[in-house]
Amino acid sequence: MEAEAAQRKRKRRIQLAAALFFGVLALVTFFSNTFQQLTLPKVKTENATFQKLTFTVEGSGTLQPRKEEAIYDASGWPVHAVTVEVGDEVEEGQRLVELDASGDRDALLDEEARLEQQQLRLEQLELGYKLGIRDGAPEDGQQAARTEMESLRLDMEIQARTIARLKEKLRVAPEALVAPCDGIVTELHAVPGSPGTPGQPVMKIANRDEGMQWQLTVEAEQVRDVTIGEAVEQRLLGDAPADLTATVAKVEDAGEPMPGAGGGDGESAGARKVLTFLIHDSRLKGGEQVEMAWERDPGYAGLTIAKDAVHHDQQGDYVYLVDARKSPLGNQFVIQKRYVTLGEADQWTQIVANGITEKDEIVTASSEPLSEGDRIRQ
Repeated sequence: MEAEAAQRKRKRRIQLAAALFFGVLALVTFFSNTFQQLTLPKVKTENATFQKLTFTVEGSGTLQPRKEEAIYDASGWPVHAVTVEVGDEVEEGQRLVELDASGDRDALLDEEARLEQQQLRLEQLELGYKLGIRDGAPEDGQQAARTEMESLRLDMEIQARTIARLKEKLRVAPEALVAPCDGIVTELHAVPGSPGTPGQPVMKIANRDEGMQWQLTVEAEQVRDVTIGEAVEQRLLGDAPADLTATVAKVEDAGEPMPGAGGGDGESAGARKVLTFLIHDSRLKGGEQVEMAWERDPGYAGLTIAKDAVHHDQQGDYVYLVDARKSPLGNQFVIQKRYVTLGEADQWTQIVANGITEKDEIVTASSEPLSEGDRIRQ
């Protein structure tokens, strides 16, 4: 009896020790696996959804005259008076700057008087020459008289041309600079008492009939299918805010592509466009601030994911998927690389034409760089 009791006690000890050993082993394995899980890259995922793309063009800018008329003064006359200031509205034909031509008028009178003096002197020389011939003056004296008369005639010809130029200038050159169109004075360099700078405009007038414009640079995909003349609602900022209607005047290439942008083809992959908006509104003078938030619906729809989820290598475009694999200690999550065919894209969303389904878990962000086959945590 005692031997059997001892044997049963020993057996229970062995069972208890075995249970304790396997329990500790399981616990160590669990904590080891948990610790290992904590060291894996953490990712965020999403499922692809079927939806329409939305193209939103947002921005602000400063209005500038679409066309400015420069006014020059080639007369060289000093400014007598300036009747306008920058910002003034003017009408076509309105006198803006009065010029002082009195200097050239006085110069013309002086030159005409000098010509009369030369004419009197020539008459005296001719009379003396005739008297010398009659009285038998020496030949060398007569030759000197002829030379002096010829020189004086040449001087008189020069004087006559000078008078003709002054008369033509006074006849042609305006004594006032006038507005070439209805508009607004945007620049003014006329200073009373001083002539204008040669080759530089005295003032500039913003042509009211041409309107105001401003420009905005955006990614090319935001303005797919935009047409010239398309109307866009905008907002005038400042002390007197108001709604404005602009039209698209130009769509031009902006330059080099932006690095790192998504897109399915060469035209949209990071390319930029410059939009020029034209506004006709009598309240505008130039320099005002405007803003816009233009939502466009070109009709593109499909299976979409975030643009940040798309990557590219030499073989093409791809995404990272999460592959759940069962194990004795639970599911393990492994990265799978999947090449895809891209369609259209807007600012944030990319259509995927082929390669994924709505059930796939697609990695949109990761705490560390990923490669195919990496284990991750979610």
